[in-house]
Amino acid sequence: MAQQQSQKGVARQRVRIPIVGAYSNRDATVGKDQRFVNMFPETRKVEQLENTKITSNKRPGVSLLTDLSPAEGRSIMFFNGKWYATVGNTTYQVDENGTNPVVKITWTTTTLSVGATLGNSRVIGDYLFICDGIEAYVVKTDYTATKITAADFPTPHIPVTTFIDGYIVVAKGSDVYTCVVDDPFSWLATDYLTAEMFPDPIKSLARQNNQLVVFGSSSTEFFYDAANASGSPLSRNDGAVIQIGIAAPYCIYQNERFCIFVGQSESGGRAVWVIEGFQPKKISDEYIERIIDTEADMSDCHGYGLRTMGHMFFVLNLTTVNRTFVYDLDEKMWHEWSSSTVAYTNNMFGYGHAADNQSGKIKLLSFTNGNIVTLDPTVYQDEGNPISCEIITNKYDMDTYVRKFMPNAMVVGDSYSTSNVVQLSWSNDDYLTWATDRTIDLTDGYPATQQLGSFRRRAFRIRHADNKPLRLEALEVTYDTGIS
Repeated sequence: MAQQQSQKGVARQRVRIPIVGAYSNRDATVGKDQRFVNMFPETRKVEQLENTKITSNKRPGVSLLTDLSPAEGRSIMFFNGKWYATVGNTTYQVDENGTNPVVKITWTTTTLSVGATLGNSRVIGDYLFICDGIEAYVVKTDYTATKITAADFPTPHIPVTTFIDGYIVVAKGSDVYTCVVDDPFSWLATDYLTAEMFPDPIKSLARQNNQLVVFGSSSTEFFYDAANASGSPLSRNDGAVIQIGIAAPYCIYQNERFCIFVGQSESGGRAVWVIEGFQPKKISDEYIERIIDTEADMSDCHGYGLRTMGHMFFVLNLTTVNRTFVYDLDEKMWHEWSSSTVAYTNNMFGYGHAADNQSGKIKLLSFTNGNIVTLDPTVYQDEGNPISCEIITNKYDMDTYVRKFMPNAMVVGDSYSTSNVVQLSWSNDDYLTWATDRTIDLTDGYPATQQLGSFRRRAFRIRHADNKPLRLEALEVTYDTGIS
C-alpha cells in the first residue's frame, strides 16, 4: 500500500482492490455480495517479480454452426465425421462444417435428455448408440440408423447410457442391463444385475476408467467386467461404494481421470463432487450450495465439461434458478456464464449439451432453438449478441468504519488500440443502490475516473459489453480517511 500527502497534509492511501475471488452470497437471492458473470479467473506467474497475478478474463463467445428445428435441444455427439443432434423428436445428421442436415431418427418423445455413447464391436465396427428412455438406435459407419427391436431390450429405461468392454449398458429400475458382447442389437433377459447394496433406484450411469459407475438417489456403486460366464458380465466392487447419490441425472461430466456430479445423501442438501479413483471430493462450497439447494427441479438440469483457453470447466445449468455456474478445475474457483441479451439480467448460458470433434473448439447445442454453435476464444459475442460481463466485489471499509473520501479510481488491466470501454459504479448501502455508471476507455494511458465521493463501506461494480476481449487485474483506488 502506497502513501502520499493530501492537500490537507493527511496521509493519503492508495490500494489495489482485487476483482477475482470466491462467491460470498449470504443467501440464494441475487443482488448482494461478490459475483462474477462471464468473467473467469486465471493465475499467471510474473517471473521478474517472483510472484503471481490473478486476472479476470472474458469467457469465449459462440458462433453459429447450423440452425436446426426450433425445439428443445436434447443431445449432441460427433461420430464418423458427422454431428448427431437430437432436437425435439428428431435426431439430425449434420456434416462437420454444419451443412446438409438430414433427419436420421424420429422419436415418440419430444423432451428431456437423450443418451448417446460411442461403441465398438469386432462384428460391426465403430457405432453410435442413442436412446431416449423408450427406444434405442444404432448408427453405423455407413450412416444407417437401425432401431433395436430385441424383445428383451429394457424399456422404459433411464436415457443415460455408457459403453464398457464391448457392452452397451442401460439401466431400468434398480437393474443394470448389458447387451450381448459386441452386438448392441441383441439383449437377453438374463443379462442384468441389481444395484442393491442400498434401497435406492438407479438414476444415472457413468464410466470411470475400467469401472462402471452406477448412481442411485442416495448411493453410488462401482462395477467391473468380471467376464462372468452367465448372467451379467459385471460384478460389484464391494469396497468402493459411496453413500452419496446423484441429485441431477443429466449433470455428469466424465473423462479419463475423474467424474463430476451433483450429489445428495440422506444427510440432506446438495453439493458438487468429483470422484478420482473411488474417493469423492467436494468441489462446491457453502455459497454455491445455498443456490443449488433452491433449484426446484434437478431432473431437468444439465451439466457438462469442456476445455477452452487452457482451462477445464464444469458447466452446471440450473433451470428453475435460471443461472449457470461454472467451476474452473484448474483455478478451483466458481463463476457464472449467462446468455442474456438484456444487459446484466439473470439468465442461464443458453447451451445445454457439448460435443467435441478434436478441432480445438468444442460444439454446443442450444436448449431451446436447435442451434449448434462453436465455442470460440476469438469470438467476443454470442451469435452476434453482446456478452454482458459483470464483476461485483465484496464491500471494503479499509479496516475502519470511519468515513473515507475517494478522489479517484483506476481500472488496472490490458490496454487496447481501439475503443474498449467498461462501466464503473459503486454502492455504499450494501448493494441497495448504485452510483451512475462512469465510462472508462481502456485505450486511455490512465484509465481512471475522479471524485468518487465519501463512504464508510463500499462495493464496486464493473460492466463490459463491447465486442472486444477483456482482461482485468484490479481496481486501484486512492482515499483519505476522515475523523469520524
